[in-house]
Amino acid sequence: MASVARLASQRCARYLGYTYCPAYSLPCKMTYFSATRKVLPDGVFPTMITPMNDDKSVDWAGVDLLTEWYIRSGVAGIFSICLSSEMFQLTNEERIAVAKRVADKAAGRVPVVAGATFEGSLEDQAELMNKMAPNVDAVVIITNQIGNMSDSDEVWMENVEKLMKLTGDKPLGFYETPVPKARWLTTDMMEWAARSKRFVFHKDTSISTSTMVDKIKAVQSVSGTSLKFYTAKSPFVKICMEHGGNGFSGVSPNFYPWVMSWVCRNMHDKSGHLDQAMRFISITDGTIQRRYPTSAKHYLAQEYGAPFKAVSRVISDQITDQDCFSLKSVREEMERLCQEIGATPVNITDCH
Repeated sequence: MASVARLASQRCARYLGYTYCPAYSLPCKMTYFSATRKVLPDGVFPTMITPMNDDKSVDWAGVDLLTEWYIRSGVAGIFSICLSSEMFQLTNEERIAVAKRVADKAAGRVPVVAGATFEGSLEDQAELMNKMAPNVDAVVIITNQIGNMSDSDEVWMENVEKLMKLTGDKPLGFYETPVPKARWLTTDMMEWAARSKRFVFHKDTSISTSTMVDKIKAVQSVSGTSLKFYTAKSPFVKICMEHGGNGFSGVSPNFYPWVMSWVCRNMHDKSGHLDQAMRFISITDGTIQRRYPTSAKHYLAQEYGAPFKAVSRVISDQITDQDCFSLKSVREEMERLCQEIGATPVNITDCH
Protein backbone atom coordinates (compact mmCIF):
# COMPACT_ATOMS: atom_id res chain seq x y z
CA MET A 1 0.00 0.00 0.00
CA ALA A 2 2.88 2.33 0.77
CA SER A 3 4.17 1.99 -2.78
CA VAL A 4 0.75 2.97 -4.15
CA ALA A 5 0.65 6.00 -1.84
CA ARG A 6 4.11 7.06 -2.94
CA LEU A 7 3.17 6.57 -6.60
CA ALA A 8 0.03 8.64 -6.11
CA SER A 9 2.08 11.42 -4.53
CA GLN A 10 4.57 11.33 -7.37
CA ARG A 11 1.90 11.51 -10.05
CA CYS A 12 -0.08 14.18 -8.25
CA ALA A 13 3.04 16.30 -7.82
CA ARG A 14 3.79 16.03 -11.53
CA TYR A 15 0.31 17.26 -12.48
CA LEU A 16 0.48 20.15 -10.05
CA GLY A 17 3.69 21.35 -11.66
CA TYR A 18 6.09 19.86 -9.13
CA THR A 19 8.84 17.29 -9.33
CA TYR A 20 9.17 14.56 -6.75
CA CYS A 21 12.09 14.53 -4.31
CA PRO A 22 12.66 10.88 -3.31
CA ALA A 23 15.00 11.75 -0.46
CA TYR A 24 12.25 13.57 1.41
CA SER A 25 9.14 11.93 -0.11
CA LEU A 26 7.95 15.48 -0.79
CA PRO A 27 7.21 17.43 -3.96
CA CYS A 28 9.54 20.28 -4.91
CA LYS A 29 8.16 23.34 -6.67
CA MET A 30 8.99 23.76 -10.37
CA THR A 31 6.24 25.30 -12.48
CA TYR A 32 2.56 25.68 -11.68
CA PHE A 33 -0.18 23.96 -13.65
CA SER A 34 -3.50 25.76 -13.51
CA ALA A 35 -6.84 24.91 -15.02
CA THR A 36 -10.25 26.52 -14.92
CA ARG A 37 -12.71 24.09 -13.41
CA LYS A 38 -16.46 24.36 -13.26
CA VAL A 39 -17.37 23.25 -9.76
CA LEU A 40 -20.30 20.86 -9.92
CA PRO A 41 -23.24 21.48 -7.57
CA ASP A 42 -24.18 19.32 -4.61
CA GLY A 43 -27.34 17.25 -4.94
CA VAL A 44 -28.71 14.60 -7.28
CA PHE A 45 -27.20 13.45 -10.58
CA PRO A 46 -29.64 10.84 -11.94
CA THR A 47 -28.06 8.00 -13.88
CA MET A 48 -30.02 8.64 -17.04
CA ILE A 49 -31.87 5.81 -18.75
CA THR A 50 -32.03 5.74 -22.56
CA PRO A 51 -35.59 5.66 -23.94
CA MET A 52 -35.86 3.27 -26.88
CA ASN A 53 -38.31 2.46 -29.63
CA ASP A 54 -39.75 -1.00 -30.29
CA ASP A 55 -36.82 -1.76 -32.60
CA LYS A 56 -34.40 -0.76 -29.79
CA SER A 57 -33.23 2.36 -31.58
CA VAL A 58 -32.84 5.49 -29.45
CA ASP A 59 -36.08 7.39 -28.91
CA TRP A 60 -34.79 10.94 -29.33
CA ALA A 61 -38.04 12.64 -28.37
CA GLY A 62 -38.00 10.49 -25.24
CA VAL A 63 -34.46 11.65 -24.44
CA ASP A 64 -35.63 15.26 -24.62
CA LEU A 65 -38.69 14.60 -22.47
CA LEU A 66 -36.72 12.70 -19.82
CA THR A 67 -34.07 15.42 -19.62
CA GLU A 68 -36.71 18.08 -19.06
CA TRP A 69 -38.43 15.96 -16.41
CA TYR A 70 -35.21 15.53 -14.45
CA ILE A 71 -34.54 19.27 -14.51
CA ARG A 72 -38.08 20.26 -13.47
CA SER A 73 -37.85 17.69 -10.67
CA GLY A 74 -34.99 19.61 -9.07
CA VAL A 75 -31.89 17.59 -9.91
CA ALA A 76 -28.45 19.19 -9.64
CA GLY A 77 -27.08 17.59 -12.82
CA ILE A 78 -27.39 14.58 -15.12
CA PHE A 79 -25.07 11.60 -15.59
CA SER A 80 -25.59 10.41 -19.16
CA ILE A 81 -23.90 7.36 -20.73
CA CYS A 82 -23.67 5.20 -17.64
CA LEU A 83 -24.87 1.71 -16.76
CA SER A 84 -28.49 2.94 -16.51
CA SER A 85 -28.07 4.32 -20.04
CA GLU A 86 -27.10 0.84 -21.29
CA MET A 87 -23.69 2.28 -22.07
CA PHE A 88 -22.11 -1.04 -23.04
CA GLN A 89 -24.87 -1.69 -25.58
CA LEU A 90 -24.55 1.70 -27.30
CA THR A 91 -22.17 2.42 -30.17
CA ASN A 92 -19.64 5.24 -29.88
CA GLU A 93 -21.71 7.27 -32.30
CA GLU A 94 -24.80 6.78 -30.13
CA ARG A 95 -22.86 7.60 -26.96
CA ILE A 96 -21.69 10.91 -28.40
CA ALA A 97 -25.11 11.72 -29.88
CA VAL A 98 -27.07 10.93 -26.69
CA ALA A 99 -24.72 12.95 -24.48
CA LYS A 100 -24.91 15.91 -26.88
CA ARG A 101 -28.70 15.70 -27.07
CA VAL A 102 -28.99 15.74 -23.28
CA ALA A 103 -26.59 18.67 -22.96
CA ASP A 104 -28.37 20.58 -25.71
CA LYS A 105 -31.73 20.07 -24.02
CA ALA A 106 -30.32 21.01 -20.63
CA ALA A 107 -28.95 24.19 -22.23
CA GLY A 108 -26.79 25.06 -19.26
CA ARG A 109 -29.59 24.79 -16.69
CA VAL A 110 -27.79 21.85 -15.05
CA PRO A 111 -24.39 20.31 -15.79
CA VAL A 112 -24.16 17.08 -17.77
CA VAL A 113 -21.41 14.49 -17.35
CA ALA A 114 -20.96 11.42 -19.54
CA GLY A 115 -19.08 8.12 -19.47
CA ALA A 116 -16.44 7.87 -22.19
CA THR A 117 -14.01 4.93 -21.79
CA PHE A 118 -15.14 1.71 -23.37
CA GLU A 119 -13.71 -0.88 -25.75
CA GLY A 120 -10.37 -0.48 -27.49
CA SER A 121 -6.96 0.82 -26.56
CA LEU A 122 -6.26 3.78 -24.30
CA GLU A 123 -5.73 5.82 -27.45
CA ASP A 124 -9.16 4.78 -28.72
CA GLN A 125 -10.71 5.70 -25.37
CA ALA A 126 -8.98 9.08 -25.34
CA GLU A 127 -10.29 9.74 -28.84
CA LEU A 128 -13.86 9.20 -27.64
CA MET A 129 -13.21 11.35 -24.58
CA ASN A 130 -11.99 14.18 -26.80
CA LYS A 131 -15.04 13.87 -29.05
CA MET A 132 -17.38 13.81 -26.06
CA ALA A 133 -15.76 16.66 -24.14
CA PRO A 134 -17.06 19.68 -26.12
CA ASN A 135 -20.64 18.67 -25.36
CA VAL A 136 -20.50 17.97 -21.61
CA ASP A 137 -19.18 19.43 -18.37
CA ALA A 138 -16.98 16.41 -17.61
CA VAL A 139 -16.03 13.18 -19.33
CA VAL A 140 -16.08 10.21 -16.98
CA ILE A 141 -13.50 7.43 -16.83
CA ILE A 142 -15.13 4.02 -16.27
CA THR A 143 -12.71 2.58 -13.73
CA ASN A 144 -12.93 -1.07 -14.82
CA GLN A 145 -12.54 -0.31 -18.52
CA ILE A 146 -9.03 1.14 -18.73
CA GLY A 147 -7.07 -2.07 -18.34
CA ASN A 148 -7.35 -5.63 -17.10
CA MET A 149 -8.98 -6.35 -13.77
CA SER A 150 -5.78 -8.20 -12.83
CA ASP A 151 -3.66 -5.07 -13.35
CA SER A 152 -1.94 -3.71 -10.25
CA ASP A 153 -2.92 -0.33 -8.84
CA GLU A 154 0.34 1.05 -10.22
CA VAL A 155 -0.52 -0.05 -13.76
CA TRP A 156 -4.06 1.28 -13.41
CA MET A 157 -2.75 4.69 -12.34
CA GLU A 158 -0.32 4.72 -15.26
CA ASN A 159 -3.29 4.17 -17.56
CA VAL A 160 -5.18 7.06 -15.96
CA GLU A 161 -2.13 9.27 -16.35
CA LYS A 162 -1.89 8.39 -20.04
CA LEU A 163 -5.55 9.28 -20.58
CA MET A 164 -4.96 12.58 -18.80
CA LYS A 165 -2.07 13.40 -21.10
CA LEU A 166 -4.08 12.44 -24.20
CA THR A 167 -7.05 14.61 -23.25
CA GLY A 168 -5.37 17.93 -22.56
CA ASP A 169 -7.08 19.97 -19.87
CA LYS A 170 -10.59 18.52 -20.09
CA PRO A 171 -12.51 18.09 -16.79
CA LEU A 172 -12.73 14.43 -15.81
CA GLY A 173 -14.63 12.11 -13.51
CA PHE A 174 -14.54 8.56 -12.21
CA TYR A 175 -17.34 5.97 -12.21
CA GLU A 176 -16.86 2.72 -10.29
CA THR A 177 -19.36 0.78 -12.36
CA PRO A 178 -20.19 -2.58 -10.75
CA VAL A 179 -20.53 -4.39 -14.09
CA PRO A 180 -18.92 -6.69 -15.03
CA LYS A 181 -16.88 -6.25 -11.83
CA ALA A 182 -16.19 -3.13 -9.84
CA ARG A 183 -12.75 -1.57 -9.72
CA TRP A 184 -12.93 0.54 -6.58
CA LEU A 185 -10.54 3.39 -5.94
CA THR A 186 -8.45 3.37 -2.78
CA THR A 187 -8.19 6.30 -0.39
CA ASP A 188 -4.74 7.07 -1.85
CA MET A 189 -6.22 7.21 -5.35
CA MET A 190 -9.03 9.48 -4.15
CA GLU A 191 -6.56 11.91 -2.57
CA TRP A 192 -4.44 11.83 -5.73
CA ALA A 193 -7.48 12.61 -7.88
CA ALA A 194 -8.49 15.44 -5.54
CA ARG A 195 -5.02 16.99 -5.83
CA SER A 196 -4.71 16.55 -9.59
CA LYS A 197 -6.93 19.55 -10.48
CA ARG A 198 -8.43 17.51 -13.34
CA PHE A 199 -11.20 15.60 -11.59
CA VAL A 200 -14.55 17.17 -10.75
CA PHE A 201 -16.90 14.15 -10.42
CA HIS A 202 -16.74 10.80 -8.64
CA LYS A 203 -19.58 8.28 -8.58
CA ASP A 204 -18.84 5.92 -5.72
CA THR A 205 -20.20 2.37 -5.55
CA SER A 206 -18.58 1.27 -2.27
CA ILE A 207 -20.68 -1.39 -0.59
CA SER A 208 -19.79 -0.41 2.96
CA THR A 209 -20.41 2.96 4.56
CA SER A 210 -17.08 2.89 6.39
CA THR A 211 -15.16 2.51 3.11
CA MET A 212 -17.23 5.30 1.56
CA VAL A 213 -16.56 7.63 4.50
CA ASP A 214 -12.82 6.93 4.38
CA LYS A 215 -12.79 7.90 0.70
CA ILE A 216 -14.73 11.08 1.42
CA LYS A 217 -12.18 11.99 4.09
CA ALA A 218 -9.38 11.43 1.58
CA VAL A 219 -11.00 13.96 -0.77
CA GLN A 220 -11.62 16.40 2.10
CA SER A 221 -7.97 16.25 3.09
CA VAL A 222 -7.21 18.33 -0.02
CA SER A 223 -8.04 21.96 0.59
CA GLY A 224 -9.85 23.67 -2.25
CA THR A 225 -10.30 20.57 -4.40
CA SER A 226 -12.93 20.70 -7.14
CA LEU A 227 -13.61 16.95 -6.90
CA LYS A 228 -17.20 16.21 -5.89
CA PHE A 229 -18.23 12.88 -4.34
CA TYR A 230 -21.62 11.28 -5.08
CA THR A 231 -22.70 7.91 -3.69
CA ALA A 232 -24.52 5.45 -5.95
CA LYS A 233 -26.26 3.75 -3.02
CA SER A 234 -29.65 5.25 -2.17
CA PRO A 235 -29.62 4.04 1.45
CA PHE A 236 -26.15 5.62 1.93
CA VAL A 237 -27.02 9.16 0.82
CA LYS A 238 -27.67 10.56 4.30
CA ILE A 239 -24.44 9.13 5.71
CA CYS A 240 -22.55 10.30 2.63
CA MET A 241 -23.65 13.91 3.01
CA GLU A 242 -23.33 13.95 6.80
CA HIS A 243 -19.65 13.12 6.36
CA GLY A 244 -18.98 15.75 3.71
CA GLY A 245 -19.98 13.97 0.52
CA ASN A 246 -21.80 15.96 -2.12
CA GLY A 247 -24.90 13.99 -3.03
CA PHE A 248 -26.30 11.06 -4.94
CA SER A 249 -25.94 9.61 -8.42
CA GLY A 250 -27.89 6.43 -9.01
CA VAL A 251 -31.04 4.60 -10.01
CA SER A 252 -33.81 6.00 -7.79
CA PRO A 253 -34.14 9.45 -9.47
CA ASN A 254 -35.54 7.56 -12.47
CA PHE A 255 -38.57 6.86 -10.26
CA TYR A 256 -38.80 9.75 -7.77
CA PRO A 257 -36.12 12.42 -8.40
CA TRP A 258 -37.94 14.99 -6.24
CA VAL A 259 -37.64 12.71 -3.19
CA MET A 260 -33.88 12.28 -3.64
CA SER A 261 -33.49 16.00 -4.27
CA TRP A 262 -35.53 16.79 -1.15
CA VAL A 263 -33.27 14.56 0.93
CA CYS A 264 -30.11 16.23 -0.37
CA ARG A 265 -31.53 19.69 0.35
CA ASN A 266 -32.80 18.85 3.84
CA MET A 267 -29.89 17.19 5.56
CA HIS A 268 -30.42 19.36 8.66
CA ASP A 269 -34.11 18.48 9.03
CA LYS A 270 -35.03 17.79 12.67
CA SER A 271 -38.73 17.12 12.18
CA GLY A 272 -38.34 13.40 11.52
CA HIS A 273 -39.18 13.81 7.83
CA LEU A 274 -35.61 13.07 6.75
CA ASP A 275 -35.59 9.75 8.58
CA GLN A 276 -39.03 9.01 7.15
CA ALA A 277 -37.77 9.65 3.62
CA MET A 278 -34.69 7.51 4.19
CA ARG A 279 -36.85 4.59 5.35
CA PHE A 280 -38.91 4.83 2.17
CA ILE A 281 -35.79 4.99 0.01
CA SER A 282 -34.21 1.97 1.69
CA ILE A 283 -37.36 -0.15 1.56
CA THR A 284 -38.13 0.52 -2.11
CA ASP A 285 -34.55 0.30 -3.37
CA GLY A 286 -34.71 -3.43 -4.10
CA THR A 287 -38.07 -3.22 -5.85
CA ILE A 288 -37.11 -0.52 -8.35
CA GLN A 289 -33.91 -2.34 -9.32
CA ARG A 290 -35.64 -5.54 -10.44
CA ARG A 291 -35.46 -5.80 -14.26
CA TYR A 292 -33.88 -2.35 -14.36
CA PRO A 293 -33.64 -0.24 -16.54
CA THR A 294 -36.74 -1.70 -18.22
CA SER A 295 -38.57 -1.30 -14.90
CA ALA A 296 -37.96 2.46 -14.93
CA LYS A 297 -39.26 2.84 -18.48
CA HIS A 298 -42.32 0.76 -17.62
CA TYR A 299 -42.91 2.73 -14.41
CA LEU A 300 -42.84 6.10 -16.15
CA ALA A 301 -45.20 4.80 -18.84
CA GLN A 302 -47.59 2.93 -16.54
CA GLU A 303 -47.72 5.33 -13.60
CA TYR A 304 -47.23 8.68 -15.34
CA GLY A 305 -48.35 8.12 -18.91
CA ALA A 306 -44.94 8.78 -20.45
CA PRO A 307 -44.77 7.75 -24.13
CA PHE A 308 -41.99 5.26 -23.37
CA LYS A 309 -41.67 1.65 -24.40
CA ALA A 310 -40.61 -0.94 -21.80
CA VAL A 311 -37.75 -1.84 -24.13
CA SER A 312 -34.04 -2.08 -23.45
CA ARG A 313 -31.03 -3.71 -25.06
CA VAL A 314 -29.62 -5.08 -21.83
CA ILE A 315 -32.70 -6.80 -20.34
CA SER A 316 -34.72 -9.30 -22.36
CA ASP A 317 -37.06 -10.29 -19.50
CA GLN A 318 -40.57 -8.93 -19.72
CA ILE A 319 -42.13 -6.95 -16.90
CA THR A 320 -44.42 -9.32 -14.98
CA ASP A 321 -47.77 -8.65 -13.32
CA GLN A 322 -46.01 -8.89 -9.96
CA ASP A 323 -43.56 -6.20 -11.08
CA CYS A 324 -46.48 -3.99 -12.12
CA PHE A 325 -48.20 -4.33 -8.74
CA SER A 326 -44.94 -3.68 -6.88
CA LEU A 327 -44.14 -0.56 -8.91
CA LYS A 328 -47.67 0.75 -8.46
CA SER A 329 -47.24 0.34 -4.71
CA VAL A 330 -43.97 2.26 -4.89
CA ARG A 331 -45.79 5.20 -6.45
CA GLU A 332 -48.60 5.09 -3.90
CA GLU A 333 -46.17 5.04 -0.96
CA MET A 334 -44.04 7.74 -2.57
CA GLU A 335 -47.04 10.05 -2.96
CA ARG A 336 -48.01 9.54 0.69
CA LEU A 337 -44.44 10.38 1.68
CA CYS A 338 -44.45 13.52 -0.46
CA GLN A 339 -47.59 14.77 1.28
CA GLU A 340 -45.87 14.28 4.63
CA ILE A 341 -42.54 15.94 3.78
CA GLY A 342 -43.78 18.62 1.39
CA ALA A 343 -42.10 17.33 -1.79
CA THR A 344 -43.89 17.87 -5.08
CA PRO A 345 -44.02 15.12 -7.73
CA VAL A 346 -43.62 16.26 -11.33
CA ASN A 347 -45.71 14.56 -14.01
CA ILE A 348 -43.49 13.77 -16.95
CA THR A 349 -46.33 14.34 -19.43
CA ASP A 350 -46.28 18.02 -18.42
CA CYS A 351 -42.65 18.36 -19.52
CA HIS A 352 -43.04 18.57 -23.29
